[in-house]
Amino acid sequence: MNISKKNLILIFVGFLFLTTLACTSLDAILPNTRIDDSPDSFKFSDDFSQESSGWEIGDFDGGVIGYSRGKYFVTSVGSGSTMWGGAGRSFENVSIEVSAEQISAPSNNNNDYGVICRLQRDGGGYYGLISGDGFYAILRESGGDSYDVLVDWTASNHIHQGNSQNQLGLSCVGSKISLFVNDQLLAETSDGMYSSGDIGFTATSYELEGTEVQFDDVIVK
Repeated sequence: MNISKKNLILIFVGFLFLTTLACTSLDAILPNTRIDDSPDSFKFSDDFSQESSGWEIGDFDGGVIGYSRGKYFVTSVGSGSTMWGGAGRSFENVSIEVSAEQISAPSNNNNDYGVICRLQRDGGGYYGLISGDGFYAILRESGGDSYDVLVDWTASNHIHQGNSQNQLGLSCVGSKISLFVNDQLLAETSDGMYSSGDIGFTATSYELEGTEVQFDDVIVK
């Protein structure tokens, strides 16, 4: 077959164009998110600058979840209502890091908020929690608002109390579950009920007054 030099150039240019399209990452489509399954990089990250990044949004009897001014918020109306929102993804072994800021709460800070790993559609999963009055715990939600205490509520001076910002970390690797607050390991436990699921954020107020927590710059490794 006789292929001219001009045709070879056109074929080469076309090949480069198709290669560029094939290599276009999800970052170009959703520039505020990053997904990468390689072991040396993040599996997922989000700075919540785009409200199309896939997190749950909604207004429910127990509260509201959604995006606001470049952050993801979870609001509980009070009286023990637990609200949570997921990223709409699935992971097995993860280490989640996120900045969490309590915006409002009952005057006695009787609430909790935090990170969920291996989140199921019915709310089941592992909840790494802190409270506005300086306590932490790890709970397992078995679906239907049934909670089992894996690490009981314990006070820590590493937690910034009240309307403050805390850096939260929750690691779920194999059966091991670890909770970090402000770069300090506060709790570890083991459980084998859930092996995979979504990631999410949660908040609960135990008084008549509600609570709101805003989350930002989540990284999943």
